[in-house]
Amino acid sequence: MKPIEENARSDDSRREFLKTSGAIIGAGSAASTVTFAPPVHAAGDETIRLGLVGCGGRGTGAVRQALTADANTRLTAVADAFADPMSVCLQSLARQEDVSKQLSVDVDHRFEGFEGYRRLLDSDVDVVLLCTPPHFRPMHLRAALEAGKHVFAEKPVAVDVPGIRSVLESTEIAKEKGLAIVSGLNSRYSFRMQELMDRIHNGAIGKIQTLHAVRYAGGVWVRPREPKMTEMQYQMRNWYYFTWLSGDFNVEQFVHQYDQVSWALQGQTPQRCYSTGGRQARTGEQYGHIYDHFSSVFEFGDDVRAFMTTRHQRGCSNESHLAVVGTKGSATLSRKGFGITGENPWSPEADDETDSHQLEHDAFFAALRQGRIINNGGYMASSTMLGLLARMTAYTGQTLTWDQAMGSVLDLSPESYDWDAAPPPAEVAVPGVTPFV
Repeated sequence: MKPIEENARSDDSRREFLKTSGAIIGAGSAASTVTFAPPVHAAGDETIRLGLVGCGGRGTGAVRQALTADANTRLTAVADAFADPMSVCLQSLARQEDVSKQLSVDVDHRFEGFEGYRRLLDSDVDVVLLCTPPHFRPMHLRAALEAGKHVFAEKPVAVDVPGIRSVLESTEIAKEKGLAIVSGLNSRYSFRMQELMDRIHNGAIGKIQTLHAVRYAGGVWVRPREPKMTEMQYQMRNWYYFTWLSGDFNVEQFVHQYDQVSWALQGQTPQRCYSTGGRQARTGEQYGHIYDHFSSVFEFGDDVRAFMTTRHQRGCSNESHLAVVGTKGSATLSRKGFGITGENPWSPEADDETDSHQLEHDAFFAALRQGRIINNGGYMASSTMLGLLARMTAYTGQTLTWDQAMGSVLDLSPESYDWDAAPPPAEVAVPGVTPFV
């Protein structure tokens, strides 16, 4: 892990950057921005060509949802660091009758390796779906926008603060160029979530006092170390367990809850955060150096606090919910209950809503056909930053303000992207020992 150089930035310019980036997040995190541009293939009479970067399970799901959203879309190019995920992805899609006829990926448009995304962007795709491990999101987003492509960016969008800064800059580039950025934070596209948040924002539960979010689960896959694998190949296959690639599991998974808290508070940024965390169950070498539990307190203005806790430990009970407590009632978002209790009770009329992963693509492609340009860049950066703030305070054991965290210069990038290159040096963080950089 290497700190980025700050020589080119004076203290005054640095303070100005922090003010500017905070303003961008504050302005963009409460809601999407929507602008208007000439429609992309208006009225659905022309094909929209899709390119997929990152062909794992989420990438495969995302491209299927994109193809489902608009019958006149075609997948024409794919890219991945490895060859086998591309084959598995295309074989899976070919078996699905509802989208199989929309596949047009010949062997010359399957791009392997770290630089494969660049060759994909040089092809004639109109829309790019970015579904790689999160480390690559900032650089891929910037390259896609510079190539003039509309973008679907899976969550989260960075693993360090330099990445957040890059995404914020890319958000402004997209606005200038009239290009769309649709985020994989799918809760924002759920109709019942939109209704619930509108009611919260319009005073149904009164003044918000406390928020409590929980996400407990058993964790994910582990991939074996194969003979002759380089360390870079091994870590890329097991990207989830390495902070430089995933951001740690709280950033990669709990980002949905960070986003819901931010949404409920209309994009307010916390004044400070303190956290604890560690690894008790996932302690073996195969689990890299990420934690398996986090607990954070975020302090906002007006004495509002958000208490957020998550774990990935097998053999334990699973939970997932968000409670927003106000002076007139409470809102609950969980698999066991959804709605508002108190002075203004409410619950959704039906529980058969379309999967919000599908809804975000439905909205994306309908907007492109109509000439509406969606830009979710502000809130996807802000919600990712909440996860980074929680991780930094847990890793170091220090209380940090938002501005302190936004000033971090820790760059988790490797020296080079090559199978024989060394990944960033790292070890399990020790609170009170690991420094804030």
